[in-house]
Amino acid sequence: MPAKKGLPVVYEGRRISLRVHQRIFHPVVKTLDGERHILYSDTGEEKEIRYASAEYYGLDDPFNRVSLIRLARAMNCLNCSDESDGERECRVTICRARELYGVDGEEPRWVPFDPGRLESLEEKVSNLRRRVEWRRRVGSS
Repeated sequence: MPAKKGLPVVYEGRRISLRVHQRIFHPVVKTLDGERHILYSDTGEEKEIRYASAEYYGLDDPFNRVSLIRLARAMNCLNCSDESDGERECRVTICRARELYGVDGEEPRWVPFDPGRLESLEEKVSNLRRRVEWRRRVGSS
């Protein structure tokens, strides 16, 4: 019998097999006004996160898995289906917040990937130019 895929979670009284995939982004370095900036370009590729590597993503803790399910459900990024044995299988794709939103934090945060918030590389460069220009104007006052 093949091993079950996914991370086990009990949510709302039901056993769920949570299949988590990481969206792959490629870093692109842009230099504006002598300052280096890293932007991320979507490759369209995903890789499944296995139980052995769940700790890296913070998914070794069952409470973090439940939090991920809640957030993904609120963002409408959770895809669920019922299996024949009564266990539910849910799928969510995650990425780092800085890859999707361009915001750096103290520690990397894994968030559900929302294709609606994905900007093209050209849009990201344009937004970066506006931010750099704004910082220059504000800093020179």
